Amino acid sequence: MRVFVLAGGLGTRLAHAIGDRPKGLAPVGGRPFLERQLAWLASHRLTDVVLCVGHGADQIEKALGDGQRLGVRLHYSREKEPLGTGGALEQARPFVQGPTLVVNGDTLPEIDPWALERSRWEHGAVGALALFRLEDAQASGRVECDGDERILRFVEKDTSHRGPAWVNGGCYAFSPALWESLPSGASSLERDVLPRLAARGELVGHAASGAFWDIGTPQGLERAERRFAK
Repeated sequence: MRVFVLAGGLGTRLAHAIGDRPKGLAPVGGRPFLERQLAWLASHRLTDVVLCVGHGADQIEKALGDGQRLGVRLHYSREKEPLGTGGALEQARPFVQGPTLVVNGDTLPEIDPWALERSRWEHGAVGALALFRLEDAQASGRVECDGDERILRFVEKDTSHRGPAWVNGGCYAFSPALWESLPSGASSLERDVLPRLAARGELVGHAASGAFWDIGTPQGLERAERRFAK
């Protein structure tokens, strides 16, 4: 299973902490975050990785090279202009060879990726999303599923919500059919593509028992630093 890592984000919210470095190279526990992601993938025997890069692409390639020292083989799909998460995947279409794992470049989930793909395959779905339960989901968007784990809808952040909910952990297993649903040009996987697939009953949620680490905000970066500090 080939892995696509969406690592083209600007990291604007982290500028005070990481300067002009791309978000994926933010140091977490003394190690660039992307290195931690790649080590996690390698630990699950996922070693064929496409990095979808944009801002700071040269810095990322200089830091990671071909991935050999990290136990993976890296390919690079470069954006010439910001394309969003959906557009980055559409541009990387030539790298698609079969079922794929897609991971946000600022997310590290505690999950078995092969269990996620197995859930997708068993349901005959186009995609499976790793879902994590938050006890207080007021500040997060929610994912609602039916009794058969089919995703019914994505609910935007709702400050009136109280209590727990399942949230998107930024880790997905997809069949090649995903690429037939990606629009050309810039798009958002989360806003433009996943809701349409859910409306057609083509997405399932896979409940994860572990935690996930999202460094996309200063608070998330600080939380991950505490977790991985030496």
